[in-house]
Formats: sequence, C-alpha cells, structure tokens
Amino acid sequence: MRNVSLIMVTIKDIAKYTGVSPSTVSIVLRGLSEKRNISEVTTKKVLSAAKTLGYTPNMQSKLLRSNLPSLPVITLFWDSSARQHILSRFLKGLQESLINNGYNYDLQVKPYTLDHLEDSMTTRTLLGTNGIIICNASEKDMAFLEENDLSVPIVLYNRYSSKYPTVNMDDKEIGRLPAEVFLRHGKKRPAILTSPANFNGMNIRENIFRYELSEHGISDITRIVTDDSLSGGYKSVKEMILNKPLPDCVLCTSDNIAFGAIKAFHDNGINIPGQIELISIGNGSREYEEYSIPSLSVISLPMEAMADACLTRISRAITDQNVFPDKREFSSEYIARESCPF
Repeated sequence: MRNVSLIMVTIKDIAKYTGVSPSTVSIVLRGLSEKRNISEVTTKKVLSAAKTLGYTPNMQSKLLRSNLPSLPVITLFWDSSARQHILSRFLKGLQESLINNGYNYDLQVKPYTLDHLEDSMTTRTLLGTNGIIICNASEKDMAFLEENDLSVPIVLYNRYSSKYPTVNMDDKEIGRLPAEVFLRHGKKRPAILTSPANFNGMNIRENIFRYELSEHGISDITRIVTDDSLSGGYKSVKEMILNKPLPDCVLCTSDNIAFGAIKAFHDNGINIPGQIELISIGNGSREYEEYSIPSLSVISLPMEAMADACLTRISRAITDQNVFPDKREFSSEYIARESCPF
C-alpha cells in the first residue's frame, strides 16, 4: 500500500535541516538574498535544501491573507485518452448542476493517463482540492484507489466500489435493450463491433447481449475488435464484408465506431436499415446521432444526469462529511431512429 502524505515542508524544516535561521531561509526563498546581504554560500545551501526536501511555496496561506473570494474546489480526474465529446457532455452536466443547484464550487479538470492515476494523485493536487470526481478509471487505477486512503472525499463515475460512493449505469440493461430490439425484429445473424474493454462494464454489456440472444437459439455472433474511432468502425466493416454472409444486425459499442461503420456500409452499397439494422451504445453527441445519414439508433447513456449526481454526491461528502460507499444507478433508454426503426 502506498502512503500518500499530505505534510508539506515548511521554512522551519529547511532552517532545521541547514542550521540557518528561519528568517534567513525566508529571505532566500523570497529572492531577496542580494538585497539583504545574504552570502552566496548560504543562499545555495538554502536553495539546495529546499529542492532536496521538496519545498513548495504555501500559496494557500498567501491566498488566505488576500482579499480574493475563496470557494471549495472540486477536481475532476478525466482519462486523457477518452474522447473529448464524452468529456464535453460530462462538463455540460456539471455546469448545469452548478447552476440549477446553486452550488458555490470552483471546478478544475486534471487529465490523467489510464493505468497511471496514481501518478496524478500528487500532494499538491490533494491539498488543493476539497473533493474529487474520478472518471474512466481502469482496473489498475481502481486497485490503487481501493488500496489507499487519500484523505479527500472521492466519488467514482461509472465504476463499482465497496470503499467509495459511486454513480453508475445499469450495464445489464445496456446489453439487454439492443438484443430485445433485434429479436423483436426477427434478426438471426448479429454482429458486435467493439473496442478493447478498459473496464468491466463493457464485458457485462456484451455478455448480457449474448445471453439474451442465446436464450432464443442465437449463439453464432460475429465479433470484431477495433479502435474506438471513426476509422476503426470503417475498417471493421471492410473486414466484415470479406467474411460472407453479412450479418443482418450490428451492435456498435460506441458512436465513433457506429459513424465509421455507417460510412463504410454506404461506400459499399449496403443499405441501412434495409439490409442491416444498426444500434450504437450512445456515448456521443445527440445532435450528431440525429443528423447522421441515416440517423443513428442508440441506447442513450444519461451522462449529463450522472454528472449532476456525481456533483451532488461529492457536495454531500464535503458539507456533511458523508463518505459512505453508497451507489446510485441510472437506467438507459432505447432511442429508435432510421438505422433501426422501433
């Protein structure tokens, strides 16, 4: 287990380490050595000690002495590899929550690299925030969170935990809904276009989709793994076309993959929905879904509402010191459009 220390090095620590008086240390760190006739030897000694001990100026104390307004800070940790349109939806939900609920918080976004959340949990970051919302954490990131006490209230978005409050989607429902639609339409040859799973919810969705179809005697499901991008969706359809017969229905695990797939089907003269019906797990912009050709049918994910729930929960954790690991789960809905009419 990693111990995350929130103890900051002070001027007194540097004074004790160097044997120099605290007032002299203060003068050196303020860049006034020459003006106050502090020797070059002492100056170098103090600056070297400050670097060795990891001293950083206490900006919080300076701000507290100023007349600037001070608000609690909420930090949003966001995986930098996640698509920006997803972040824009989440930020929109946070902004609407701040306005509609009258919350008085400062909001900051801290990108992190998937599997390396630990590296972003620096002492300075933790000291500079009153609450944290973490999105898109990998299994490795989750293991780090479960093993450590970070001394700051945390809420997890779309992840499960026995240690922290969570706001989740119903992944079983997300897998069940498209299967029900395809079965209702009498489809027999399904396919899945997906990207590598970076969290267990993706596995749950696919497993439930397969289970629902298998309950009706459909177990032969084409599966193509591709990049979560438009080009990935396009290339996966080109691969699919080489392996006849074509499916009669396709589930895409993201809007990016779906838009690329629609383009590839069009370029190869395959009609959507006449020959193949297509549903996406709708994690993109609703406007893009509505105005694609054909318009995209989706299992609509309630990201904005979930962002509001995350902010509401972290606010309760901050104001009431309530960090009980409760869970709130959101349902999704099927929005039928041209690519797979209801």
